[in-house]
Amino acid sequence: MIMEEINNEILKINDYLKKCLWMDFEFARMDGGNIEIAGRIDTSYYDFAISIEFEMPFYISSLLNWHLDDSKIFIELLEGNEMWDIINRYHVEKGNYIFRVNAQHFETAPIIIASKGLRCEILNENPF
Repeated sequence: MIMEEINNEILKINDYLKKCLWMDFEFARMDGGNIEIAGRIDTSYYDFAISIEFEMPFYISSLLNWHLDDSKIFIELLEGNEMWDIINRYHVEKGNYIFRVNAQHFETAPIIIASKGLRCEILNENPF
């Protein structure tokens, strides 16, 4: 994916979640080809409201489930020294984007994912 596509997907995710009062997230699927995180308004609901797929993941450091912190941007690309720290520490190969995902009750984002791309699907436009 090119940077413009990545930025468009990040904007789509963050814009959607700004409208949400809360959201519970979990890993819906994980394999060598893709990682999918999905959110719903409560774990007692079966249907997800948003699905975010990381394509061809290289590295992940994460909680298994977490809650939206609506006071912070949900997902962003790492840049500068933070990006280079992850690249050097974990030998992230060229061509991967490094994403930071925030979670409730954490001062710094506890989720880092390096992957070739990112796709978002809004499954429920009005979950509340």
